Amino acid sequence: MMADNEQIERLIRKLSERMGTPESEIRSAVQNSNYGKLLGRMDPSQAQKIETLLSDEQAAKQFLDSPQAKAIIKRLMG
Repeated sequence: MMADNEQIERLIRKLSERMGTPESEIRSAVQNSNYGKLLGRMDPSQAQKIETLLSDEQAAKQFLDSPQAKAIIKRLMG
């Protein structure tokens, strides 16, 4: 579990750097499942797809378990 928390924190730091958004804002959005403010900075069609995915727990899990998502996360984590 500790490794998962460390990975999440590293991912939050990377997202913060890339998005120019404070880590605290990203962390709060993740903890409260309130992604609207973060998604508002994206292309509207992509943001809608992500919001739909995140609202369906099973679909989100399936996506995150995919090799493509794992590769993206690995690349973001450096």
